[in-house]
Amino acid sequence: MGASEEARLKDAIDYMKEADKNTEKSWFKKPDWDIAAQYYEKAGQAFKAGKSYDQAVQAFIKASDAMIHATSYFMAGRALENGGNIALQNLGQPERAADMYKRASELFMQNMTPDRAAEMLEKSAKAMEPISVDQAIELYIGACNIYEGEDRARYATDTFKRTIALLVKHRRFEKATEILQRLGNVQKDTPNKMAYYKTLLSIIIVQLAAGDEVEAGKRFQAYCSVDGFVKSEESAVAHQMLDAFEHRDQNYYNHAAGRQHVGFLDNEIARLARSIVISDDLVSSGGFVEPNQPPQQQQFYQQGPNQPPRPSGQYQQQQQPPFQPQQQQYDRKDVYQPHPSQQQFTPQHQQQSESDWRALTEKPASSTNSPAPHQPYQQQQPHWQPSQMHPGQAPSPSRQQQQQQQPQPGAPPSRNYYQDDDDDGLL
Repeated sequence: MGASEEARLKDAIDYMKEADKNTEKSWFKKPDWDIAAQYYEKAGQAFKAGKSYDQAVQAFIKASDAMIHATSYFMAGRALENGGNIALQNLGQPERAADMYKRASELFMQNMTPDRAAEMLEKSAKAMEPISVDQAIELYIGACNIYEGEDRARYATDTFKRTIALLVKHRRFEKATEILQRLGNVQKDTPNKMAYYKTLLSIIIVQLAAGDEVEAGKRFQAYCSVDGFVKSEESAVAHQMLDAFEHRDQNYYNHAAGRQHVGFLDNEIARLARSIVISDDLVSSGGFVEPNQPPQQQQFYQQGPNQPPRPSGQYQQQQQPPFQPQQQQYDRKDVYQPHPSQQQFTPQHQQQSESDWRALTEKPASSTNSPAPHQPYQQQQPHWQPSQMHPGQAPSPSRQQQQQQQPQPGAPPSRNYYQDDDDDGLL
């Protein structure tokens, strides 16, 4: 211990003696609590400079008590705050410091300074975080209650966010949703609508992390009625996340959680969004477009800020090819089937039955005046039967029959389509 520290400790002891004298009561003298509080506070500062931290804390506690007797609640609260800082930073006693901060908060409330009271509860909560998360959460919520109770919630944005971060970090999703809703009620009356939209998206993410995708969908439908939310990027991100959960598509969800606007959220919320894993209870219905595919296949993700969100559960579907009629296949042996090399589609009304082909290609047995075998056969009208002719009368040729018959696509080859050289000599 150096000479300066010894001198400061000696001064501190002298201050304590003077303070004690002013607190004594006699027949002819009343305690002077204001003077005593001043000496106690000086002694606390001297003990701190002399590195006697425990005595410094005790001196500040006595100073606070003296100021309470003097009805100076604000100064009493500040003295407890100084003592709590020493206990936390120099002595490493967070529980003792948290208790002093909490008592200081009560004194600030008596002095009608709610902002300082809420600040003390926040400091107490920070001191208790490594020891008891439940007590820290309770203290944080108490600070939020003070701001809301005094109609100063617009100044409590940071307090709400710290409370939400602690709740999300320790997976208290139900309470986190409640605090987020309270924060949203504060932000919806402010001109900063973008902060309000981020809070709404945070609520949906917390609900998805809790495994309640049904409640998340209901909240999203309710938030669509908020002015401007449908056109925001936060709405598009929430819609993609809900679509991914509906189709059980983890890759699609990772694409939505990796968007830039998710990174703009609070750190714990963004970290939570990227750590969500979709269960495999249902089979994915597909529809996810990989980021490395060509740009023309990525139109599903390209949504502008002024476009309304797509209905839930609808993926971009590939264009269906036009309907192509299939050629009817027959298994009956009495129906003509062309060779596979010649088979192609022909309308059904152009297909001819086996009886028509027999009538066109075979010679009638009972006909004596039929055309000569060397003459090419001219195609008759559809559904012509040999029984319709008079006996001994040949069919009269028509204009169509006078033209040379050309082979039709898909028609079976006929032995009368071409003539031999000998037949030409006979004609």
